[in-house]
Amino acid sequence: MDETDRELIRLLSLDARRPASELARDLGVSRPTVQNRIDKLKASGAITRFTIELGDQANGALIDALVLVKLKPGDSRSVVAQFAKLAGVEAITSSNGAFDFILELRVSSLQNLDHLLVDIRRMPMVADTNSSIRLNKFK
Repeated sequence: MDETDRELIRLLSLDARRPASELARDLGVSRPTVQNRIDKLKASGAITRFTIELGDQANGALIDALVLVKLKPGDSRSVVAQFAKLAGVEAITSSNGAFDFILELRVSSLQNLDHLLVDIRRMPMVADTNSSIRLNKFK
């Protein structure tokens, strides 16, 4: 991956629907070159999918929360699989420090958030949690 590929990925991350002709103009290459680079990035796994980020109007009253999870000693692979099966878990990130994982949650109500937190805390490998509701996302 060269600098042009990295800049192409950066531009696509800002707007994945941007026309190839605009990308080509900004990168200083031809439109077919942009399409070939996108195809190669997809084939290599550097780009796995194109997606959208919903705005507040589309999200309705969804609640985002972050949960720090500390595990009991042992193999964490099974608990990651358990986290992934829970409805409302959007992302699972391993971490260093006092907590082992950061879970990003998205639910439709505070009641659903409470139920999801109870489900997480009941897992045998979970030793401790610390949760926060996201108020604003600036970037």
